[in-house]
Formats: sequence, C-alpha cells, structure tokens
Amino acid sequence: MTMKKKLVVTTMAASLVLGTVAGLPLSKQGLASQFGISTSVASAATLPSSFLVKYNAIHSELTKDTEGIDDVRKARDAIKALTNSNDTAKKEELVTEIWNKVEAKFGNNPQTVSALDLYTLVSPLAITFDSDGTELVAALNNPDLRAIVSKLATLVGLNSVNDVSTNDIVAFYEAVISALETDKASIILAATGSNAATAIKDAIKQSINTKVLNDSTLKVSQVINSTGITIDDIIAVTERFNAFVNDGSKARIAGESALLRYMISTISGSGFTESRSNDGKFLTPGFKVAGTVVPANFLTWKVEPANTSIVFQNDRFELNSSSAATARITARDSIYGRLIYIGSITLTPQTTNPGNPGGPGGVITPAPGQAIADAGKAAQADLNKLKDQLKDATPEKIAELLAEAQKKVEEAVKKMGNIDLSKAITITDDKAIPKLVVGDLVKQIEEINKQVKALNESLKELDPNAAAVKPEFTLNLGTVNAKTTEVPLAKELLTALKDNGISKVDVALNGLVMSISATEFAADTTLAISKQDLKVASDATDKPIASDVYEFEFTSNGAAVNNFTTPIQLTIPVANSAKFDTELLTLAKILDGKLIIFVGKFKDGHLEASRNSFSTYTVVENKITFGDTAPVEQWAGRQIQVAAAKGILEGREANTFVPNGKVTRAEFAKMIVKTFGLEDEAATESFNDVKDSDWFKVYVASAVKHGIVNGRAEGVFDPNGQITRAEMATMAARALTLTGSTKNVADVDAALKDFVDAAAVNASLKAGVALAASEGIIVGEEGNKFNPNADSTRAQAAVVIYRLLNK
Repeated sequence: MTMKKKLVVTTMAASLVLGTVAGLPLSKQGLASQFGISTSVASAATLPSSFLVKYNAIHSELTKDTEGIDDVRKARDAIKALTNSNDTAKKEELVTEIWNKVEAKFGNNPQTVSALDLYTLVSPLAITFDSDGTELVAALNNPDLRAIVSKLATLVGLNSVNDVSTNDIVAFYEAVISALETDKASIILAATGSNAATAIKDAIKQSINTKVLNDSTLKVSQVINSTGITIDDIIAVTERFNAFVNDGSKARIAGESALLRYMISTISGSGFTESRSNDGKFLTPGFKVAGTVVPANFLTWKVEPANTSIVFQNDRFELNSSSAATARITARDSIYGRLIYIGSITLTPQTTNPGNPGGPGGVITPAPGQAIADAGKAAQADLNKLKDQLKDATPEKIAELLAEAQKKVEEAVKKMGNIDLSKAITITDDKAIPKLVVGDLVKQIEEINKQVKALNESLKELDPNAAAVKPEFTLNLGTVNAKTTEVPLAKELLTALKDNGISKVDVALNGLVMSISATEFAADTTLAISKQDLKVASDATDKPIASDVYEFEFTSNGAAVNNFTTPIQLTIPVANSAKFDTELLTLAKILDGKLIIFVGKFKDGHLEASRNSFSTYTVVENKITFGDTAPVEQWAGRQIQVAAAKGILEGREANTFVPNGKVTRAEFAKMIVKTFGLEDEAATESFNDVKDSDWFKVYVASAVKHGIVNGRAEGVFDPNGQITRAEMATMAARALTLTGSTKNVADVDAALKDFVDAAAVNASLKAGVALAASEGIIVGEEGNKFNPNADSTRAQAAVVIYRLLNK
C-alpha cells in the first residue's frame, strides 16, 4: 500500500488525543475542587490563546472547502442525534476500545465509569468546527462531562485540589501541538516512501508517545497512562465514530484536508509551484513539502468549478480562450481525495517578439502607459461635465460639485498609479519573483506625472483653493501563493519616481502594503517578504495574535540594509478583527524569541505602522492594566490603556502607572518619538546633559533630528526637568506638521484669543500652542486658562498621546 494513509497525519493524533482529554476542564482550580462532591457552579473553562490561534487557522482552511464544511456539519449533526436518542447499545459500541481498557483497570471499583459515561465524554469532541472555540469550550463546561471527569480523577488517585491544575492541562495541550509541529515534515514526507500507511502510523505514534504520553513531567499524561488507554485505542474509537456517521469518510477527509493545508502552510519550503509558457496559455503546476517535490502522480489537479476557458489536461492547465481568464484550482491526493491545495490562477495570452530581449521570455507589455493615459482622459471628461454643471449652480450645489471634482481626481490618480503585476510573477522553490520590465515602468511613471499634472491644473481651474493631488505608484502583485516574495527595485526605477515627483513606491501583495521612499536607496535594491510560521509569534508571547507573521529584508548594492533614513510605512491585514479590541491592536517585532511593541493604528481591517528598521513583525492585541488609575479612569483611563498598549507609556513600577506623577522632558520626547515611529539609532545631538549611556539618548536625538524639540539653553536639554503644558503642546504640534497631516496656524493670536492667559505663553512656543489648541490636542482648563507654564501629569500626557494617535 503506497500512499494509502499518507495524509492522515495529525488528525488521528490532534483531534483524537486532544479530543479525548479535552474533557479535562481548563479552569483556575484543580480537578477535585472543580468536579468533586461539591455541587457549586464552577467557573467557565477557557482555552489558551496559543491553542486557539492554531484552532482558528485550521477552521479558516476548512471554510475554504464549502462542500467539506457541509460534510462536517452533517456528521456532527448525526452524532448529536445519537446523543439525544435512547440507543444505548450503539453509544457503548462506539467507545468499545476505550471502555475495555477502563473496565479492565477499574471494573471492580464502585466509582467506575460506564461505557455510556465514556461516550458522553468523547462524543462532544468527536467533530468540532466552530471558529473561535466556543463550542469546544461549551463541551468542556458540560456538567455531565465534568462529573465523569471527576470519577476518572478519583479512580486514578487524583484527590488533591492541586493534583492537576490549569497549567498542567495547558502544558499537555501545548506538548501535543509542539510534538506534531516539530515532527510534521517527517510525518507528511513519510508518504513518499514505501509502506506509507505503516510509516505514517509509526511516525505519529512515536511523536505522541515519546514527546507527550511518555513525558513523566506532564500530569495529564499520567492520568491517561493510569487508565491503560493507548493512542491505538483512541484511533480505533475515532474510526468507529467515522464509520457510524453517514458519509463519515467525507467529514473525516474534510477535517484532515483542512489540517493538512494548515500544517503544510507552516512548513518552510512547502506549497504551490508553477511553470508558465511564454505565450501565457499553459501553466504546469507543482507542489513541495519541506523542499521535497511531491510526485506528480500523487496529486490530482482540477478546475473547480469546471469552466470552458481553463481546463486541466496533459498534466497542465490550458487556456481555451483568446482573452485572459481566471479559475479556482484544487489539488487532491489521488488515493483518498484529500484537498491539499486551494488557489486560483490567471492565464493571459501574450504576444511575443523575439527582437525584444528586454522583456521576460520575449513578452511585450501592451502599450506601456496607454491605460494611464486613458484613465486621465476619462477623468478629464468627468471634470468637463462638472464644469458645465457649475455655471448655474447654487452656492450649496457648487460646494457639492467641487467636492465631487476633487474626489474624481483622487480616484483617477489612485487608479493610474496601480500597476498590476499579478501576471508577471514566477514561482520557483516557493519563492515568487515579479519579472519587471524597467523601461516600460519608467514610461508609465512619466505618463502618470503628465496626467496628474494635467488633472491638477484642471482642478485648479474649477477651484483655485483645491488641494493638489499627489501622484502615486504601486507595484501590485495581487495574491501570491509562495512563502517568500522578492521584489526588485532597480535604481533606474527609483530615480524615475524621484524625477517625476512621486515620493514613494508602494509594494502590495496579499493585502500587505509597504511604502518605501523613492530617495531611500541609491542603487539596485531587493525587498524580500517572507511569511513565517505563526509559532514564531506564539512562542514569543501569549498575547492574542491578530495577523500573519512576516519577515522583511532589504538588500541594496549587494549589502543588507536594516535601518532607513525615511521611515517605511507598513500596512498589515488583520483577520477576524471583530474578535479583538482594535484600539489595543499594535505592531510587534519578534527579536531573539521576544516581543518588542511598536505603535500601530487599526483602520479598515488593517494595522498601519511606521518603522525605520525591519526584521520579523506581526500584530498583537496588547491589553495592559494598572492598579492605580481609578482616580483618573473617567477622563484618562481608556487613553492610558491605549497608549500603554502601543508601547508609548509604561508603568513606573509593576502594575503601577502613577497617573498624577509629573512628566519629564526626556519622557515626553520618548512618547512623541514612539507615537510617530521616529526612532533613529543614528541620530545625534549636542547636549552636555545627554550621555550616550542614557536610556533617553536615542529619543532625544531623534526628536532633535526631526525638529520636534529644542534645548532649554545652549548645550542644555534638561532631560529630567518637568515638561510644561506649552512645551508639550509645541512638541505635539511639530510632530503633526512633520507628518503633513496639518499646517501651522496662519493667525496665531486669533487662535489664542480665547485663553485669558495667552500672554503668558513664551513667544517661541506660541505657534505650537496655537496649532495644538486649534487641533484639539491640548484644551484649555477652568476659567478659560491654558496654564502654559504648569507642569503636565502622566495622565494628561496620556490624553495628549491618545488624541495624536487618533489624528
């Protein structure tokens, strides 16, 4: 039997081993106190976030298989129907192997559980598919199930409240997951050898037995071993459940498929590969696991649902159309039909010209810049129509039409700057590289500049006060099914952007966007983006993880670049954002297995952040609480929590924020620099009272570099001096103008006229106070006073930072 059970892998271990012991509750107390003689209501069970991250990821894969998830639902409903029936014989039959072991071990004990009890314990966990663990937790909190666990605990001698605690149960869960993830590549690749069925079973058994069940430090393993139950018994019981359920094999295959797709996605060097013909009409698919090519005869590729434009024949996908077409494709193992891969391809017929060696494979990009020119003409036509409507319009209608004109131009500029590269990508060895024709891109850049200038001129004719729309340029790679994507940024391309007034280039793929300054690199540069295993993040933190994990690498002129003169803007997609407190979502850097928090702001399903150095990043929900913020909770509680979540504010001691403590100039310099992502290790300053060894040196130097703060005297910064409200307002205002989000107030005196103590504001700080006040960053206090020279408290600073974050 060559491939008969190649891909059963961890379903038989994870869902079975975990499923059986999932009856042990995850609570804050020991088993005996939870399930002993006491009839008091126990606190609800919970699941560790590190487990739920993987649980949710597997569920996400299952939902991609619309037929498969229906099969799972039908199977689960069948088990529920049996549970609600009076068919005791069938229930007892399904748990035969486990019951035999328990009866043999404890049959003469008056506290022995029955076969029906064991069915009650196992059945709720036989098939689950909810996305957030709610139904799994409900099973853990089932009072009947709890009572049975209490009996088992008594039978194996666990009578002390501390015998098996929450930590022990979580440790067991994590040990199973860790064992399977550690050995996942070898388990899956056992499929490529002879006698694969035995090899798969042996690999799973060795992984679980060696790393989990035989681990004497795991108390839950001790419980299982005390009953005499083995992994073979667990597998046998699950196979009985599958045999009982109508079309149970379909449900099992769907579950195993989802788990396999998740597992494969986390193995380096695994996933879809392709080879395309130069004429764009043929695509030969491939697949790798841990860098090993899966034999072609093992996979069955299909177009699902079938269509006439793209078909699979002769071991490749073929385009049966004269125009581009897109199709959903799948790959299943040829023995059991497990769904190993779900994706989509686009085939576009190309015209070739052997005399154009500059294009990849001789492919000519159709009329570079023509689509941009067409978009510009269409926008000009829209402006002309609006111009005609302005002639006899009322003042209210004029304002409406001018706003529409501004919007039309902005939409056109965005469309013109979006360069679709989804069809120019080649994937080899799980690495995607877009083939860029730099000469064509330069022509497109020049056309963008030309069209944007013309549109801004037309916009000014309609509205002399209209804000000029800045040109954009996005290399849009679309959806990329590869672990690593390398994007070449040629010096010629970057120079063309700069020469044509385009300040940055956006690189977009899979919902991720990086905005890179056109002046950052003076040589050919490569950006590499690699999707990492979620375990990289879960090993570093127990905080809820809200995005994929990415590693970013820049290479310029052959050398790695880790720090940047101009911060790079990063936009990371957040999955299932409704599950999180989005104000507490923030950017997290993973370095040496530890988490470092940086500011990130959630918006429209994404987290936006600014960084001047790159490594491995993800998004986490960072909930931090302090024990002394109750006195300011009403007006500053949320603000403190959010600023702390972003890593901007920290407690002065464990669990202590000191809201009424005074803020030093060094502390606020750090807050501002972190809020706007301006840390620059290379920045310098010339203050006599700021030493290289001082914790605040980098923050003061970065703030000085960006013009946010000055010294209090020649060569004196006074880092430990308390910051005044006027100084704080000025630093906040300068940071805002730096980002371009606002401009200085034209009439400073008018902006300050409502403050009765405006004259007390130092002349050098008046412009900053005026801007901060007009933007609502710092407001007046009782009696229409600004109190410019009063010291600021930490709670007040938190409110200022919160308002800046929301600008």
